[in-house]
Amino acid sequence: MTAPHANQLIDGYLARIQAAAVDLPAGARSELLDDIRSHIAEARSREPEETDASILNILDRLGEPDAVVAEARQRPDTAGSGPTVSLPSPYRPGILEIAALILLPFFWFIGVIFLWVSPAWSLRDKIIGSLLPPGGYLGIITIGAAWGHHAFAVTGNNNSGSAPVEVIGTVLSLLLLIAIYLLPLVTVAYLAVRLHWGQSTQVAAG
Repeated sequence: MTAPHANQLIDGYLARIQAAAVDLPAGARSELLDDIRSHIAEARSREPEETDASILNILDRLGEPDAVVAEARQRPDTAGSGPTVSLPSPYRPGILEIAALILLPFFWFIGVIFLWVSPAWSLRDKIIGSLLPPGGYLGIITIGAAWGHHAFAVTGNNNSGSAPVEVIGTVLSLLLLIAIYLLPLVTVAYLAVRLHWGQSTQVAAG
């Protein structure tokens, strides 16, 4: 999906760069703008799903225009043709992300902390990892025990139901239980796939 306001956001950022670099020679200012345009284009090509928020993230990683120009002004290239912009290096997932994937199903609270600290997942991925299911297996066991107690009480008080209905209800309950217990593993698998895709799209801040 293309960000509907991408051009306006980028043009506005470049205009602020140009205003901050008004004291630079015309050639140096033009080179600086070209470097920034190239970086923005490269970063956009690595986004799996471009939105206005992802464009803003790219611009945020570049930095405030005044700071970008000030830093570039202090680092002229060896040829003396003008300042250049240093590009942020790609973020490489590591132990933090592995720990998050391992801990989420069993030690949910710690796993969620690692999940949110890591820059390797998008906001949507972090919300999915935190809520499907909340509490991991401990939460499932707690909720399942309460639900099982309630279902047992209802069944004990309603012995007039027909046998086929009871069998169908038992089968459906069993299938639902299996799906619920598989949910943490499915969520971890989803995050692992998103982590793999994110290796070429995530950029470390700073």
